[in-house]
Amino acid sequence: MKPFLFQNYEEVLIDDFVPELKEYDRIWQDGKISLDKQLKAVDLAKDHPVFFIGHRMSQDAPFHSHSFYEIVCVLNGLVENCTKKSTFYMGSGDICIMNLASSHSLKVVDPQAIVFNIGIEATEMESGTFKNIYRSTSFLGNFLREKEDLDYLYFPSNGSLRLAQLIQTMLTTHARKSAGMPFLLASEVMQLLGELVDLNEYSYWGVNNRVMELLDFVEKHYATVSLAELAQEFNYSESYLSRFVKKQTGQQISKIIMGKKWKRPACYYKTPTFP
Repeated sequence: MKPFLFQNYEEVLIDDFVPELKEYDRIWQDGKISLDKQLKAVDLAKDHPVFFIGHRMSQDAPFHSHSFYEIVCVLNGLVENCTKKSTFYMGSGDICIMNLASSHSLKVVDPQAIVFNIGIEATEMESGTFKNIYRSTSFLGNFLREKEDLDYLYFPSNGSLRLAQLIQTMLTTHARKSAGMPFLLASEVMQLLGELVDLNEYSYWGVNNRVMELLDFVEKHYATVSLAELAQEFNYSESYLSRFVKKQTGQQISKIIMGKKWKRPACYYKTPTFP
């Protein structure tokens, strides 16, 4: 199944704003990415409580932490996300949320991959626009408040049209540069977070090499493969395979297979470009 064809992301890429490698290195030099430092790097105003930054994975992003909350979205290609406790792959449409205790690096797998980061200032998350989600007893609220010793929350797309539409809407709003853009973007990020809570398909682990092999097999044989055949192929029992995939991806293997069977070309979401 082809990835979603995201558009209007050129405006969020920092590639053109950081022409020299020394400038890129300066952002990461102390391993702590602050709001001011990242905004200064792309010459943006410092009063943006919600901001977007994207980049092509032409080089590794060194291990670092943030002074803001971060939502990492992969628009296309494949990247390797390395946290303190785990390493996992993220493909097109996948989402990873990092709290203030999170630290990670991104490793190049596909140099043409594009990563789209949504940054939310700490006060905006904790006592501003997003405070209801932050203070909620949902799995997301607990993670944001660091109720448990967790590095990240991983949300696989599995070709989810709804999540792709929400991401695309934000990119399109940003590209329009309207007077109401900051307010629209904040509401759209809120909608994305609410959708992730409702979807309730998340993992504290993610897609490792073994899961990647399994998902690649499903991609090639989803039209005919059964759970029993998949378990036999990977030398697992059916019950263990189901638990393993659910743990790593947040989704039932049966739902992954059925989702691929029912996807249609119309799901490849595209929007018009803007002058």
